[in-house]
Amino acid sequence: MQPEFHPIPLGAGVEKETFDEQMREFARGYWGEQDELEPIRRFTAAMYGVNSRQLTAGGTVYQAIGIFPIGGTADGSQPPERVSRCTLTVSVRDLDNPAPHIAAAGIAETLDQSAHGEAQLVTLPAGPAVVHIAGSRAVWALADGEQERFFVRVELWLPFPEEDRVLLLCLSTADVQDLFHYQAVLADIADTIAFGDAEDDPAAGDELVPQAHPFG
Repeated sequence: MQPEFHPIPLGAGVEKETFDEQMREFARGYWGEQDELEPIRRFTAAMYGVNSRQLTAGGTVYQAIGIFPIGGTADGSQPPERVSRCTLTVSVRDLDNPAPHIAAAGIAETLDQSAHGEAQLVTLPAGPAVVHIAGSRAVWALADGEQERFFVRVELWLPFPEEDRVLLLCLSTADVQDLFHYQAVLADIADTIAFGDAEDDPAAGDELVPQAHPFG
């Protein structure tokens, strides 16, 4: 993971008291130590704590907030123009997987039929996979009227080479103008994925066409 990602505790395998303290530490790291921020720190710890338990129950093994500077120069002579934020989750799900290339083709077809977003078969160092990009709209009813916000989501579905499971990476952001940036971020992560010590199956991607830039 890039250093811009800040892991959020999931609480798997730890006592409630330990998990609560992990969430308090996360909230302090996110908001800082100022005394006047204690109410928002408590709210953040409680909100992410509930969300973490739900994600863990659904097979999530990693979650993080990404805080990426946009613009500026690498040497720091010019400061970033702005800061872009995203969330990243990594989960493992059960899936009937007769062979990775067959499973990937089935995932792509299913996502295409959903009529939400765009799915593309790709070949990664770890095997055949599917990239799915979709958008969504959220509306809140507030006292002074409705407020809407748009989100974009980039998913990577990667079947396990020898198990009936699939690895799912989901990166989402409300900074929709940064879609191409986050496609590149997830592509860099995808290139590092490996399944244990299993050797690559040269036949796994025979039915797929390798993509030079699979994430766009």
